[in-house]
Amino acid sequence: MQISVTFRQIEPSEALKNYVTERLNKFKRYLDGPVEAHVVLGLEKFRHLADVTIDSNGRIIKGRDENADMYAAIDLVMDKIDMQLKKLREKLRDVKGDRSRAAAPVAAAEESPELPPIRRKRVEVPALQLADALEMMQSGNDNLLVFTNVANGALGILYRRQDGQFVLVEPDLT
Repeated sequence: MQISVTFRQIEPSEALKNYVTERLNKFKRYLDGPVEAHVVLGLEKFRHLADVTIDSNGRIIKGRDENADMYAAIDLVMDKIDMQLKKLREKLRDVKGDRSRAAAPVAAAEESPELPPIRRKRVEVPALQLADALEMMQSGNDNLLVFTNVANGALGILYRRQDGQFVLVEPDLT
């Protein structure tokens, strides 16, 4: 994030610049692509002004506030920017969510109308020896464990049958 701080009618202060930089860096995780932030801190009569403009990949986010204290003005304008970023995130999430929801029923209807809905779950596939995998299955309540067998580097699926016996499935991926 590239941040520029300009002081108008006020003595430049490293403490103010660091405070603004620290507050803006908290927004970095919400913004993607190259981000530029321009901050203007000024003084008009007795009012301290804070004006922030953020350009994130073509999206412009602006905020302006004034207060009797400069730090309070910075806090207020950062709260405004935070609210704008939250609204933008929600808007993007809703748009992306609508697309996926609209496309999913059509795709499911094309495949086969008689299949029930399938829940997907992503799992980490640890590298284990067979004895360690068996020990994990015995100590836990899971009925299924997918792992990479350290001995041969192959995918292994260990599951518990209803009678309590364990079965190792080694799929041939060639």
